Amino acid sequence: MRTIDWAVEVGLPVIGLAGWTVAYWIARLVTRPRYDAPGAPASAPPGPESPAVVNLLVSRWQGTSDAARATLLDLAARGHLVLRQPGPDPRATTVQPTGQPSDGLSRPERLVLSRVAERAAGGQVPLAALGFHDVNRSAAWSKAFRRAVVAEARQLGLSRRRFPKRLVTALGVLGGVAALAVTVGFVHHLVGTDDLADRNGDHIVGGIAAFLVTTTVLVSVTGRDLGERDTPAGRAAAARWRGFGSWLAGQGALAEVPPVAVGQWHRHLSYGAAFGLARLASRLIELGMADRERLWSSYGGAWRQVWVSYPGRTLLHGQSLGWLGFRAVCAGVLGGSLVGVPGRLWFGDALASGGYATLWEAADPILLGFVLFGLAALGYAAYVAVRVVIALVAPVDVSGEVIWHQVWQYAVRDDGPNRPVNHHLVVDDGHSARLRAWVLPQELADRCRLGDVVTVRVRPWTRRVRDVTVLRAARSGPTSPSAGPEWAAWI
Repeated sequence: MRTIDWAVEVGLPVIGLAGWTVAYWIARLVTRPRYDAPGAPASAPPGPESPAVVNLLVSRWQGTSDAARATLLDLAARGHLVLRQPGPDPRATTVQPTGQPSDGLSRPERLVLSRVAERAAGGQVPLAALGFHDVNRSAAWSKAFRRAVVAEARQLGLSRRRFPKRLVTALGVLGGVAALAVTVGFVHHLVGTDDLADRNGDHIVGGIAAFLVTTTVLVSVTGRDLGERDTPAGRAAAARWRGFGSWLAGQGALAEVPPVAVGQWHRHLSYGAAFGLARLASRLIELGMADRERLWSSYGGAWRQVWVSYPGRTLLHGQSLGWLGFRAVCAGVLGGSLVGVPGRLWFGDALASGGYATLWEAADPILLGFVLFGLAALGYAAYVAVRVVIALVAPVDVSGEVIWHQVWQYAVRDDGPNRPVNHHLVVDDGHSARLRAWVLPQELADRCRLGDVVTVRVRPWTRRVRDVTVLRAARSGPTSPSAGPEWAAWI
């Protein structure tokens, strides 16, 4: 290859892509969120910003999960929620809407208030029971909450998109130039290739494809949302609030006060949570994905926490009885063969050596091992067969409320997305403190949803659900991101 060929086919694309890469990382470096020096420590909130917006400002415009918890405490401090701790254990703290008008609340505040009202359902709900039992709803709610906080901060002039539209446009144009350099090098290579030189139009199609692919990749990277960055007003507000935060950090007792202490600390507790300083109060508020092994349920009339055991990934759990019966037959055939053939050889050797009295003396270790393994296989086959028969004639009905419903296993596909095969289903009967998660096959997955009161016919040995009957549908409310009354419009 000539020098000119190397320059066009390799050097030109490398220079184009390297130039775009350097420009992109310079843009990221220049637009990093910046802080001014913190203000003087102050014992009073230095501005009207909400705890959620303050959390955004003091976390380098990234925001943390403490923003939603701080918002709940702030709503309690302002009388929209009431917190009660019935005993000495703060983990039993409950929350209840007071019914005050929500007209003057911001979008993030209405999101939190709506979630509390949804779970309380006219009563009160433990703080730890506010978590979501559906991973899609949890992600959608968290995304909607963050967007609402960002929108509030932008409206106040405290935050802005990290890459402004003009910068995105400039990087996009530069990406087009880099893509053109790649295209020129690629077309030059095609034209110079002997077996393609005589194919009219091949180099044109290849050049268009190279340009479109390169441009799409670079523009996609450029347009990716990198979060928020500071504004002059935002930096000034963050400096004031960081001064207030340094004063809060000096209040050592704040870290261990329970949520109900909002009655004494007022909004200071919510701002402390926004800074991550109210560790105990924040830890007891669950507004993300619930712990699936320790779920909260109000079925039966009172909120209580239940412990759930989940089936392992074994050859038993979730299997159909037909497959288990087939395994029993295979184990029986294998065991019978191992006992039959080596066993006859063993007995034959013993009889030839002097009768049954010399049975153990004539035992060959290898033959004896085969026979023992065969006996174990026969025992396993018999056990499985008996359990299959019991499971067939004696299924069990479990009635209660569905408190967990989530995909467990997928079938891997090469020609498309993975297909769900089995789900975990937890049904609370209202009495037991320890529950078992059942295996719900995909063909039955749409027969029930979270909140339904159902009767499921199960086979306890395999934990497989055979049938689902809905006794009472879940009360009206959001069961998917598209159904949420307060937050769907902001997703």
